[in-house]
Amino acid sequence: GSTQESLERMGQEAGVKAKVANEAYKRLLQQTNSMRRDFYDVQLPKILASVMGLIEEVDQFLKFSLGKYAYTYESAILADAITLKPMDGAGLPGMVEMIGEIDSKADLDTYLMATAKHGGRINRASIPYKEYEMSTIARLYASPKRIFGVPLDAQLERDQQQVPLIIVKCADAVEAFGLQNEGIYRQSGQSSQVNKLRNEFDLDAEVVDLQVNSYISDINNVTGVLKMYLRELPGGLIPVAQHGVMLSYFPVEDLEPGVAASADAAATMHHYDRDQDLGLAQKISGMANAIRSMPPPNRNTLAYLLAHLDKVQAFQEFNMMNSENLSIVFGPTILPAGNNPANAAVDIRRSAKVVRFILDNRRAIFDAI
Repeated sequence: GSTQESLERMGQEAGVKAKVANEAYKRLLQQTNSMRRDFYDVQLPKILASVMGLIEEVDQFLKFSLGKYAYTYESAILADAITLKPMDGAGLPGMVEMIGEIDSKADLDTYLMATAKHGGRINRASIPYKEYEMSTIARLYASPKRIFGVPLDAQLERDQQQVPLIIVKCADAVEAFGLQNEGIYRQSGQSSQVNKLRNEFDLDAEVVDLQVNSYISDINNVTGVLKMYLRELPGGLIPVAQHGVMLSYFPVEDLEPGVAASADAAATMHHYDRDQDLGLAQKISGMANAIRSMPPPNRNTLAYLLAHLDKVQAFQEFNMMNSENLSIVFGPTILPAGNNPANAAVDIRRSAKVVRFILDNRRAIFDAI
């Protein structure tokens, strides 16, 4: 719907913005490295040369001023000349000798060496380029791993899975928290929460955690998103090639007249296994052959889903969901009706009969595959 289109548009915009920002970063990094090289190779030597020249000029002026001061001081207080120039043999240096021994270059070198020792070496190498590391949520929006409306074989091959993670995670949540919930799978969840959960699965099913309280507080939201996924699966979980074969075991004339395909009339849907020239063993063999001929992704997923529903009906004393009720819910979902609206009601009833038969005889059918 509009939410899906909005998410796709947001994902595309985020990808474009990330690419533009990355190129701008690379361009600015090149400019920075160029300025660093110019600074270290050209500007810094000029600055240091200027500073050295200034230091030498200051030193020369200081020596000149001190010499002039010493000369003036010596002339002014001739009586204290010994202070400036002691007599030979006194063993003490005079002020004139001390000033003459000043070595400004050696003092500067000593200072620079001490500063370098404590300050460390400057790294003049260019700053290396690093590709921008997007956050987890940004990566999901930029490259979503969509599953809704995506062909089953394509998503399983992409995700390297045998069964879609959404079915595995939803089934695990139901088996952990919902087996005793009355009307499980028949009850509907909150539309807003189901759509929120759908969007999360459509970004990356692997990161969705259904064990948190916000999901298990209403397990119907989990079952709702699972049914939505199966409804939107292109071609249905049971491929079209196997539709006719499976439905042929439950012909239209075998349906009881006047029975609606609703939950209220579910109790009257029975005798699904009467022979009509085909024994139970033949039906089991025919269903096994049809399932065996399915593509592996569909066959594996169907087997996993039916094993889960078998666990659900094992708790029918609590959840009121026997094979008949489950088949009414999942029949039209995994075995969609044909394109003819006039036959839709009949197709729904026949689909429910197929699913109920497979569910009631699951072990025998899959043992024969």
